[in-house]
Amino acid sequence: MLNVMVQVNTSYEEGKSGCCPEESLDISQHIVENCGNLKLTGLMAIGKFGHDYSTGPNPDFLALSKCRDIVQKLLRRPLELSMGMSDDYLQAIRAGSNSVRVGTAIFGPRGQ
Repeated sequence: MLNVMVQVNTSYEEGKSGCCPEESLDISQHIVENCGNLKLTGLMAIGKFGHDYSTGPNPDFLALSKCRDIVQKLLRRPLELSMGMSDDYLQAIRAGSNSVRVGTAIFGPRGQ
């Protein structure tokens, strides 16, 4: 059994992969019902870079949390959130993230 997360493009940026938030339930349901070797463990997203946190929480984090709440309720299973990177992991944790990616903070920028 392989644990998987559905990547959601909460910022609708063309340069990012993932389904749009409106598709997250259907894709999650497909995995649960049709992919016996996969275990859906949560949803993940990379929020738009450069959010000004003085204006409030990152709307991409809020959108992913909302998607998770809907999917979790309808599929009747707990799901994790993976959101936040080196620059915004604290805000992501405050928004409910269970998993963050902090490679840049540990190893430095790519290509150096």
